[in-house]
Amino acid sequence: MANPVQASGQSPYEAFQAARRARIVVNLANISFYASIALVIVVAAMLLMDYSKQLLIAWFLLLISPGLNLVIRQLARTGRGELAGYLFVAYYMLVIALNTSTIANISPILAPGLLLVAAIGGLVLPAPHSFVVAGLGAATYIVATAAIRTGVEVASLSLPLAQAFDMVVIVSAMLFMSLVSYYVTSDLRKALDEATFDVVEANQKLAKASEMKSQFTARTSHELRTPLSAIIAFTDLALHDTYGVLPPKLREALTHVFTSSRHLKVIINDLLDLSKIEAGQLDVGAEPFALAKLVETVESTSAPMAAEKGLKWDLQVDPKMPATLIGDVERISQILVNLAGNAVKFTEKGEVSVRIEPQGTDRWRIQVRDTGLGIPESQREAIFEAYRQLGNGAANARTGGTGLGLAITRHLVRLMGGTIRVESTFGKGSTFTVELPLKSPVAIA
Repeated sequence: MANPVQASGQSPYEAFQAARRARIVVNLANISFYASIALVIVVAAMLLMDYSKQLLIAWFLLLISPGLNLVIRQLARTGRGELAGYLFVAYYMLVIALNTSTIANISPILAPGLLLVAAIGGLVLPAPHSFVVAGLGAATYIVATAAIRTGVEVASLSLPLAQAFDMVVIVSAMLFMSLVSYYVTSDLRKALDEATFDVVEANQKLAKASEMKSQFTARTSHELRTPLSAIIAFTDLALHDTYGVLPPKLREALTHVFTSSRHLKVIINDLLDLSKIEAGQLDVGAEPFALAKLVETVESTSAPMAAEKGLKWDLQVDPKMPATLIGDVERISQILVNLAGNAVKFTEKGEVSVRIEPQGTDRWRIQVRDTGLGIPESQREAIFEAYRQLGNGAANARTGGTGLGLAITRHLVRLMGGTIRVESTFGKGSTFTVELPLKSPVAIA
């Protein structure tokens, strides 16, 4: 069966608003049904006390009202809420205009009565249509006012009777608007409660799905790493001629296997880290480590990549840095290798430099600068999101990657109580700066 929302071309929001307006029309019709019966009785009593042709016409108009309200209610319930709204507005504007222009002493209720109906039109009709309702009300007011001033035959009610009628109409209007306000606000509260419940339920389902996805990723990554580590180990042994001298073609093929396997292991490790992050299970240690070990790891990983691309590589450590720090050396190495690796990856010519230096007495800084592609200002925050890369298809195709490195890096930095920021000029290069708490057995001199 076709979706009625799609078939009518309405968006879900428009369909929701149309349904809400239809419910308001139904409530208005219900209120008006009982109010009109009361007015029929009041005007019938007035007819008995002070008969006139005009008052009789007014009574007949009101006599139609209960049946018309039932029709309006049925139209709104069957999906024709806009037609029902217009019928409601037009009918009551006609009743107000005709009665106030043909019955003396009640003309003061013309303007407020039309304003009341116009306000109701704004509730039961789509927003642009409220201008049409306002125009209809203005035209009705002008015609009725002109009729009063051009000597149309009118019925003269006695002053006490007119005052009583005005009082009944005013009190009825106040009660009517109170009920309208109650139904409208009740409907909005109900809609808000339902929407809140739906959002909470959807969030719970998303959280459960995310948890299941993270668990699946973690388990799958763990299972993949074991055979992959064996492939890397045995391929490395073969390339070192442990099993005999390899023919040139076989050596070339195994070199590709070795390189691809290591790249695949990096991706799997990133996926495993991301799944731990999403599950809140990624922890960092706090053990003493030698700063020289961190430098050695970065040098051995990134310097050969820079040399292969013909880039100048420069790593400097401020002499004021303590030789021993306290922290998770593996995770700090991961941060530095990610940043330095990205710098080399996205730099075609020039240099990549790394600076490690203290910041005051309680923090230290890692700064990685390159002369590469640079990052557009619009993407500087997005690059820290998972699976996000620079919007440069050619560059991404050359450099590869999954877009997880910087997302994991930022999470690790925050987990250690640090900060990370980027400064970049598109086409000229970027500088990533990481600041971490300085914890060392030896204070900086």
